[in-house]
Amino acid sequence: MRKKVNNRILGRSADERLHLMRLLTSSLLEHGAITTTEAKAKELRRHFEPIVTRAKQELTLANRRILISKLEHKEDLQRMLDVAKKNEKRPGGYLRITKLPVTRSDAAHMAHIEIL
Repeated sequence: MRKKVNNRILGRSADERLHLMRLLTSSLLEHGAITTTEAKAKELRRHFEPIVTRAKQELTLANRRILISKLEHKEDLQRMLDVAKKNEKRPGGYLRITKLPVTRSDAAHMAHIEIL
């Protein structure tokens, strides 16, 4: 029975997955769009969207500290606040995932993920 299994393992330990999601979030904030595997893109969406929702709320000291704890670099906080301000009226769905063809080398399903 599968109980309480609700995220992708991605062949990594829990610490490595968290670090990967923080790095992907940082890259996405820096470039606006990235290309990665489909599984990583879907997992990044689950990590990224609650952070944007938190950034849309009033920026109290507690919210600022929570945001910094979920981001890789402190400089990403301002970029996240810019994304939140741009999507202020949007109720959710801040990312667009577009499927790409599989790679020739290892047949990995690729995806392009971008901030709306």
